[in-house]
Amino acid sequence: MARRTLCLLTASLLLLPPALLGQEGDGGRSCGGSAFNLGVGCSGLSVGNSHWWNGLRFNALDRDVERINGINVTFWRHEDNDRAEYNGLSVGVVPDGGSFRGLTIGIGGAVADDGFTGLNIGGLGLISNGSVTGVNVAGLGLVANGSLTGINVGGLGAVAEGDMVGINLGGLGAVSSGSIAGINIGGLGLVSSGNMTGINVGGLGTISSGSMRGVNIAGLGLVASGEMLGINIAGLGTVASGPMTGVSAAGLGLVATGQMQGISIAGLGVVGSGGIQGLAVGGIGVIASGAPITGIALTVGEVRDSIGIRGVAVGGYRVRTEYLQGWATAIAWTRIGTLEGVSIAAYNRIEREQRGLTLGVFNQAEELHGVQIGVLNYAGNNEGITRWLPIINMHLD
Repeated sequence: MARRTLCLLTASLLLLPPALLGQEGDGGRSCGGSAFNLGVGCSGLSVGNSHWWNGLRFNALDRDVERINGINVTFWRHEDNDRAEYNGLSVGVVPDGGSFRGLTIGIGGAVADDGFTGLNIGGLGLISNGSVTGVNVAGLGLVANGSLTGINVGGLGAVAEGDMVGINLGGLGAVSSGSIAGINIGGLGLVSSGNMTGINVGGLGTISSGSMRGVNIAGLGLVASGEMLGINIAGLGTVASGPMTGVSAAGLGLVATGQMQGISIAGLGVVGSGGIQGLAVGGIGVIASGAPITGIALTVGEVRDSIGIRGVAVGGYRVRTEYLQGWATAIAWTRIGTLEGVSIAAYNRIEREQRGLTLGVFNQAEELHGVQIGVLNYAGNNEGITRWLPIINMHLD
């Protein structure tokens, strides 16, 4: 019975017309290449280098392929296959083609001349001369000469010539020549030539040639060529070539060439070239220029602003400003151009006008309109012996 069935099946295959064997597709189009095809209209089972096929296809090495829809298993790559379109499941040692849409698995890696779309896995690498979209995982490197969009993971690195959008992870680094947006992590470094938005983490450094917005963290340094907005934390230093706004902390220094707003804390110094607003705490200095310090500034060293201070300034060594409206305290001395408020230090030097109270060992005001309390007090606008007085001096008008 089995022998009879086998004979009938063999005879049937021998009698099949060419179309059923898949030699011609719809409209008489050839399926191309050299292959054994079992099916109708270039659909079914193909074994060999068919150029057009729908269904299940096996081949040792793809060359000059046009379009495959379905399941394609190719064992090796050929450089003359950059026009191929693969839609569905593509599996091989190194699948290579123009575009891949669906599920692509390269045991060694996968290469696309145009791009990947879907779930793409490369044992060593995924390389695309175009964009990559979907879930993209490479054991070593993930490289796109276009954009990377979706979940992008490179064991060593993820690199995009365009934007990088989604969840982007590079074991050593994640680098984009465009913008980066989403959850972005580089084991050593995270680098963007454009803006960086979202949760941005670099083991050593996080660097953006544009703005940086969101949660920005680096083991050593955070650097943005534009504004920095959000939560900014660096082991050593944070630098923004524009404003810095939010909660910012660094082991050594915080520097903004624009205005610094929010809570700013650094082990050594906080520097705002466009002024500082909020709470600023620097180990040895809080320094601003171009605009006033507004809020609270605390340091064991010096609080200094070339414009003015409005609020509370506490410097272990010195508070120095052209104008103070509020409260200043220093262990050593204060040097203030115009005072409206209270200044407490061993030596209070008011270089122009004092309106308020100074309390210290020696208090000096060129023009006093208030009260001085100290061991020795000098008021330049008082007459006679009242210019120099111990304990207390005043000029009320």
